[in-house]
Amino acid sequence: MDIYELIQRIAYTAINDNRYKYYDMFRKNLTLSREEMTALQNKLINKLIVHAYDHTSYYRNIMQSLELTPDDIRCKEDLKKLPVLTKSTARIHLEDIRSDDEFGKQVFILTSGGSTGNQAYIYQSHYFNRISKAAGMRNNLMVGWKPCDKSVWFWGAPYEHQKVEKSLKSKLGIIINRRLLFNAYNYSRDDFSIWADRIESFKPKIIYGYSTILLDFAKFMLKNNISFSGIRTVVSTTEALQDRSTIEKAFDCNVYDQYGCREINGIGIESPSGIMRIADDVVALNISDQGEFIITALHSFGFPLINYKLGDKGEAVSVTQLPSSDPYPFTTMNLKIGRTTDNFINRDNRSISSSALSTYMSTFGLNIIEQQIIQHDYTTFTINCVPDHAFNRKHYIESITKALEEYFGENLKLGFNSVEKIPVEKSGKKLMFKRTFNLE
Repeated sequence: MDIYELIQRIAYTAINDNRYKYYDMFRKNLTLSREEMTALQNKLINKLIVHAYDHTSYYRNIMQSLELTPDDIRCKEDLKKLPVLTKSTARIHLEDIRSDDEFGKQVFILTSGGSTGNQAYIYQSHYFNRISKAAGMRNNLMVGWKPCDKSVWFWGAPYEHQKVEKSLKSKLGIIINRRLLFNAYNYSRDDFSIWADRIESFKPKIIYGYSTILLDFAKFMLKNNISFSGIRTVVSTTEALQDRSTIEKAFDCNVYDQYGCREINGIGIESPSGIMRIADDVVALNISDQGEFIITALHSFGFPLINYKLGDKGEAVSVTQLPSSDPYPFTTMNLKIGRTTDNFINRDNRSISSSALSTYMSTFGLNIIEQQIIQHDYTTFTINCVPDHAFNRKHYIESITKALEEYFGENLKLGFNSVEKIPVEKSGKKLMFKRTFNLE
């Protein structure tokens, strides 16, 4: 065992964090056959359904109204007998979905905006949080990323970086996990030379971050003939992966797309054959007739996410013959994320990551179904929102104004509109953060 992994294991055990225990469990599942993985998934589905029926009034009432018992749901096809859980429904029935057992007593509020523009507001148990992180660590193994590898992260929402700056525990976690973080929610190309120097000194094996920032930095590297030795893998997350070939050329290694969300980490990752694999021991993925992802988080005890509608789209694909280098027992999927974003620009020509900004905004408890923010120039924005049942227009306007003024200055020209739906772009996708002018 690598000495750095041993240090990590000891550190997490010391704070009663069992992620490495779960990581070892998930890692063993990589050796299962496809048939064995299906059997394990079915077992996990039924266990979650029994738990939800016994310990949540929400699922018990639904199943009783449909004359279903836990024995009627034993595989992911059977999950279709239950209704979809939307983010709006989860907010309305927050306490009814929370379980009445020990898992439900150890939960925290988790908010998520993401670039879908749809705000999630749910509980998450500490158990599910840690097992999700373990699943993500295991998934990373499939692209050659070990937990002890040095990694550079182009990352972060504003409030997350504030937590890091104020928390000794967070700072120690970054050191123990051998990470170098760049505050990528607010950056300019002038920062890239500083980043390059720090990367050269740090000597990472892994580069990880938002697709748009990875691409920006890759173009800077190529333009300035910058290269790094020792980087083994680049992993793109959160946003749709763009211009993979440019990123691969700059870093001189393979680039892999990772799929997950704030509510459910570790959903999937591309394998070395370039095929998106869904972690069937973490989630059960069904796809609606409209191509929408309906996901059941198999370990979401405390606040069961059963048939949870994420807002992303894709299609299942059948791969009849995988290369010998790809022996994994997971299902395959063609990911077509139904969301894209533009990064915003402030008066100083600094880019503001819209993916990070939306996560920041989600912490304000906005009670919206969807929102779209359009930047027309440095100081002019149009904000379109689809209100939810508990929407408070005054609170919404104050919250969005505060967030935008924090990063774009005062005396902004803001137009707020309540709409029935967010329009689809000519590309067929919704652009939830849209910029209509270019960087000068």
